[in-house]
Amino acid sequence: MTEVSFVKSFLAALDSRPVKIRADYVFDPEQVGLRVPYTLPRLQSPHPEMPKKVHKTQAPGSSKSITVHLKSARNPALEFSLPNTALSTTSVQDLKDAVRERVTDAQGNKVPLDKIKVLYKRKPVAGKTVAEVLADEPGMLAGGKEVEFGVMIMGGAQVVQGESAPVEQAVEEQAPPKPAVGPSGESVVATEAFWDDLQGFLEQRVKDFDEAKKLRKLFNEAWRSTQ
Repeated sequence: MTEVSFVKSFLAALDSRPVKIRADYVFDPEQVGLRVPYTLPRLQSPHPEMPKKVHKTQAPGSSKSITVHLKSARNPALEFSLPNTALSTTSVQDLKDAVRERVTDAQGNKVPLDKIKVLYKRKPVAGKTVAEVLADEPGMLAGGKEVEFGVMIMGGAQVVQGESAPVEQAVEEQAPPKPAVGPSGESVVATEAFWDDLQGFLEQRVKDFDEAKKLRKLFNEAWRSTQ
């Protein structure tokens, strides 16, 4: 068979076929071999898997808090505390701001932040947050502790009026109460007013006038016998 006759027979075969395939046309798998293996679509599980819970790992000390004591021994003498200070979110800048709110310069103006130095163990702090400063102390990072930072103000400053040092407050609180003005000791017991008050107290306790009067006499005689 020549090439020309083959082409003619091939074109004649094509003429007998429809120009377009219908929308519902289906190939007969027995006559047309599949080029790729046919696989059924994957069925969905009747019970979809629950999304996995992602446990966020918190950095050490991220949700802990401590009490921070800030103390300047001189020029000016200042001491105050910041309770419930978050370790991971409180920065050294926040500590400086707390100091800046309590002091002024000689002219009564705010002290520049670059002149306020925060110290830890007598050395300038290295770190942006309190947690970074205390990174080498796991016990502090556990929270619930107290830590003291030193404060140094370059050029000096003065405490804002109304700020009192806790040391002075503690001394005032521990001072003994002043004695009451008036008679005291045996001179009070020797008065009839004392025994009248005692009898009134006894009447309230025992709820019996005669018994209270009897006890008053008994206590009075016992006291006089010691004089």
